[in-house]
Formats: sequence, C-alpha cells, structure tokens
Amino acid sequence: MLTADERYLFDLHGFIVLRQAVPPDDVRRMVELCDKWHALGDAELPPPLWSYSDPTTKPTTPRAINNVEYLDEVFQRLVLNHQIMRVVMALTLNRPQLLGAALTRNTRESDAIPFHGGVSGKFHHPACDYQAFDDKVFATFINAAVSLVDVPAGSGFVCVPGSHKAHFTRPANIDIDSEPPTVINVCPKAGDVVVFTECLCHGARKWDAAEARRTVFVRYCTAYASWSPGHGPIEAHRDKISPEVYELHQMLAYGSQKKVVTRLLAELGEA
Repeated sequence: MLTADERYLFDLHGFIVLRQAVPPDDVRRMVELCDKWHALGDAELPPPLWSYSDPTTKPTTPRAINNVEYLDEVFQRLVLNHQIMRVVMALTLNRPQLLGAALTRNTRESDAIPFHGGVSGKFHHPACDYQAFDDKVFATFINAAVSLVDVPAGSGFVCVPGSHKAHFTRPANIDIDSEPPTVINVCPKAGDVVVFTECLCHGARKWDAAEARRTVFVRYCTAYASWSPGHGPIEAHRDKISPEVYELHQMLAYGSQKKVVTRLLAELGEA
C-alpha cells in the first residue's frame, strides 16, 4: 500500500510526510481539547488521561497527555485514519497494534527535546527493528506525528535522516541544532502527518512561535509484540472506545490478522 516513491523515501530517510491526511474540522477539535486538557494539572485530568510531567511541578518540561483516544471520538477516528493506517499496515505487514495516542503542547517556555531513538538513542528499545526486503519495508515500532498547527522553519521536529539504518553510535557533536545535511528540520502544516520509525534518531528544537505547537503522537507496533508491562487496552475504560479501537489495542498471535485490518484493506482496495 506504499507507493514506490513512499517506499523509497521511507527506506532512505526513515520517515515520510502525509500531506493533509487529517480533516480540518478534526484538527480544530483536537486543538480545542489540547488547550482544555493542558490547562489542567495531572490531578485534574479526567481518567484515564495521565502525563509524564505535571506542569505544576515541571512547568518547562514538554508535556504529553496520554490515552486521549479514550476521551473523545476525534482521536478514535485519528488512530484509524485511512492514510495513517495505510502506511502503518504496510510497515507492519498488516499486523498493527495501537500502543496509544498522546497529545502534546509546546510553547516558548518549553524546553527543547534532545535526540532520542536510533542506535545511540537513550530510549532505544531492543525490540525496535527496521528492515527492507522483497520490495517491502518493515518496522516494529512506528510513530505518527500529527501536526495540529503550521510549523515554522527552525522549530519542531528534527532528525538525522537515514539514522534508522545506522551501524555506529552518533558522534556527540551532532545534536538537534546541527545543520543539514546531517540534521534536517521537518516542518509540517496543520493536518499533515510525519510517519517515522522509532529507530530514527529524532528530537525537537525549541519552539519560538507565538502560537503553541500542538501535536498528537500516535504510536503503533507489530501486533505480536509485548512492548512493555501493562500495555494493551485499559479494561476498566473499555466502554469509552469502539470495538475496533479496542481490537487495534490488543496483541495477536503471529500470523493472525485483525478484523479491523481486514475491513481497512477492503476499503483501501487491497483485500
């Protein structure tokens, strides 16, 4: 389901950009919810929302509010978005698993995000893999970064293109502020999606625009992966998500195919 150009560019760079993959009305709704929830401290967030860094104690740490797909249908539509899932299914050989969706907001007061992922990444997971074979590209951990605003040059997402295939540790002098061609700054518009393998060395430069940067990070892995303890659908909040989103969250035996994948493949003309 990847075009020849997409397959080439993903293998070459470790990411592709899907232009205007998310409808404007959905983008506006996600911006509204982003500002509403990020105005709350962790203790005030409706369950099962939670974040890595409570702004009341860490005001400059970039904050990601997790499990947003449980709180509004707009995020359930997002995790099943045809354009995103077209790529995710191709990269997982039609065996995707939803890990979750996180809503982030960065302002001029927010810290930059240093490089992570890749061979020398601080958070590199041993099960994070990338391969190319038989005219296919395969990734076990995929991130879909959905931009809810226009990102100006010099801010936001940066990466070391091709680092998802690197065999050597990144030199210490290469950081998020290094220049092309070693480091590039990807600047999507509102509604664009940057799909990348977590094997790619990536980070984010300090945000300098008046309007906050708002992004939804939707993370997927292969359906047969046990990625981390306790991951999977949150049974206590199962009633808040659709049966298809619940199924997408679940692990599945190697070689099996989820019903939601069969439906999407049919709708995309790939059945």
